[in-house]
Amino acid sequence: MKLNSCLLASLLMLSTSSLFADVAVPYGVGSGKADFINNKKYPKIDDPQPTGPLSFRVVGESTWVADSVGNKLMQFDKAGKLVSEFSILPEGTKAYNIDEYNLPILNMIIDDFAPVLGEKGEVVAWWIADSCKNKLYKFSVDGKKLAEIENDQFGQLYRVEVGLGGHVFVADKVARAIFTYDSEGKFIKEENWEWSGMAVSKKKDRLYRLMYDKEARKNYLVCTNVKGKVLSGKLLDVTMFNPKLWWVDEEKDECVITYSPAEFKGIYNIVRVSLNGKVKASGEMPAPIIMNRFIDNNNGEVFIGKGNFFDAPEGKFEVVPFKMP
Repeated sequence: MKLNSCLLASLLMLSTSSLFADVAVPYGVGSGKADFINNKKYPKIDDPQPTGPLSFRVVGESTWVADSVGNKLMQFDKAGKLVSEFSILPEGTKAYNIDEYNLPILNMIIDDFAPVLGEKGEVVAWWIADSCKNKLYKFSVDGKKLAEIENDQFGQLYRVEVGLGGHVFVADKVARAIFTYDSEGKFIKEENWEWSGMAVSKKKDRLYRLMYDKEARKNYLVCTNVKGKVLSGKLLDVTMFNPKLWWVDEEKDECVITYSPAEFKGIYNIVRVSLNGKVKASGEMPAPIIMNRFIDNNNGEVFIGKGNFFDAPEGKFEVVPFKMP
């Protein structure tokens, strides 16, 4: 599915106040590049959905991009320059092997990753979700493996968040659940999940998620504490198809959600909703449908991912500023 370049340009609202330069990552293998899988590279592949970088994060003055296929994290500075990268693969392990039919067999794939922050807000480690082996890995920023989480109930890890209190929240599409662990990786609880994103507050690591009400045909914004106790549940005053909750700002009294229009053509609706369920503002945004995390918020500055994995190695993957409605 491709967008007309003029339409894409008109819909992409860039923030003129951002001090970040665009991050541009060429497709390929090697330092500063992101590997990919598509029909161009492997003509016999059955799955028509290509794969490239599935997640990115902007924290402080750095942008981090997951080379999901190559299994490494790349760090870029505010000027868009590569400053570091590290692999999560065990030494001597290839990202994937090629079988007799010239098709890739992945050993790992980074679906999502979340920062562990220090007292000054700096990244001290990363929790990384691997949906191939369905494990969570904790790595230091210099690439040292610190911990690993396994769970027999994991079926397809998809999203991961870390609260300021150190709690780890991981959403699994097959289990249809969010699993919560403490900072040491000890299991705490499991909660139902409807593939609709999740967010963790800055206060006491509260978990927010969306739950669909069939009678109202709308979603509730549900907040629970780390022990699973429901603290609030507000019906959202907007009808949404395939919604994704991205973040919650309790000080601004709002959350940010994207959802698909009735006829999806590569454009998402994006809405800011108060924690009481009332819509504050809404707009549109382009985004790669095949990314797990295509939008991120860095202390009020918002960024989105751009990339066409169908055309790789032509083009590039980019992280660019986005102006919220």
